[in-house]
Amino acid sequence: MTRIEHTVLIERPIEDVWAYLMDAENNPVWQAPVIEAHAEDGTDLAIGSTVQEVMQFLGRKVDVTWEVAELEPLRRSMVRTTSPVPMQGGYTLETVETGTRLTLDSEMDAHGFFKLAEPVFARMARREAVASCETLKDVLEAGAKDPAP
Repeated sequence: MTRIEHTVLIERPIEDVWAYLMDAENNPVWQAPVIEAHAEDGTDLAIGSTVQEVMQFLGRKVDVTWEVAELEPLRRSMVRTTSPVPMQGGYTLETVETGTRLTLDSEMDAHGFFKLAEPVFARMARREAVASCETLKDVLEAGAKDPAP
């Protein structure tokens, strides 16, 4: 089992950070491995919503479907996927004096090829989580607009 946790302070109100995170179509902007993403029903995410993503991993495109398992607006969200690697992960948001503290956490249960390469995979995933959080911070602090119409 690989566990990843990373926290970043974003100088934007919690409402802005939450709205940006809850629009799956923003994922390719701040998550480098994500090539495209869209919610199945095209509406706001809710418990049970599914999102299709195409990711680039080790030079290959990988289709991933994840489902929203937990949603506490402006506070916490969690998703689960079973393929290609069983994973659950989420965001926890907290208002702080200068904006929002965002903590990303995930757990992956590698199997097959991924189990053999788990130490390498875990290091890559940790680096990617840190880089993605820093990109998210840069995008939001540069003035990314609330995705809501």
